[in-house]
Amino acid sequence: MNIIGKWKIAEAEMGGKSLPTDTFRDLILDLDETSYQIIVQTVVDSGLVELINNRSPLALSITALFGHNKGKTFRCIYKFDGEDLIMCYNLGGDSYPTSFETFENTLLYLVRYKRI
Repeated sequence: MNIIGKWKIAEAEMGGKSLPTDTFRDLILDLDETSYQIIVQTVVDSGLVELINNRSPLALSITALFGHNKGKTFRCIYKFDGEDLIMCYNLGGDSYPTSFETFENTLLYLVRYKRI
């Protein structure tokens, strides 16, 4: 499997709580080898992606260059579940998440994407 392509969020949770689907219904994540774009009718966030190949689980370092996250770097881990892409982001620090789950009072963000 390959993360390159366009992805739509099927479900998401943050801090141990499921997020309502209205919050991400129109959002598309477009990934290539070195960059990403988040699209909601137009590009609302974009930046660089670095694949971290020497770690398990697989990981990404994401640096926003445009949008409300401009200048921030996030760490995430990812895996595939069948055709779905599962990503867990640490939105609050420099460390990578240690598992594919979120907990209350954290800025861990877990997303299940479907390829489009």
